[in-house]
Amino acid sequence: MKTKVTRYKAHLFICNKTRDDGRKSCGNTADPELKSILKDEVRERGWKPIVRISESGCLGVCDAGPNIMIYPQKIWLSEVSREDIPEIIQTLEKIIEG
Repeated sequence: MKTKVTRYKAHLFICNKTRDDGRKSCGNTADPELKSILKDEVRERGWKPIVRISESGCLGVCDAGPNIMIYPQKIWLSEVSREDIPEIIQTLEKIIEG
């Protein structure tokens, strides 16, 4: 095993867990373009080398979804929609500026 220190100041994990049994899940209720829009916003601001956006499996709180976690800052965002993107970008800006 090799251990490295990440270059990212922030890493967003966007839950995409889906369920077929009728129970609520992030993937079934999330905007399918959310990840793409956030990636475009990060790229346009030149943050790509220091901000990572990834999809994740279940984060364990489907009833509060769609969910995004921002690490290592331990920021949890619930009921996320496209309308929240400006606030997410502001949060990232504060993280980057320190």
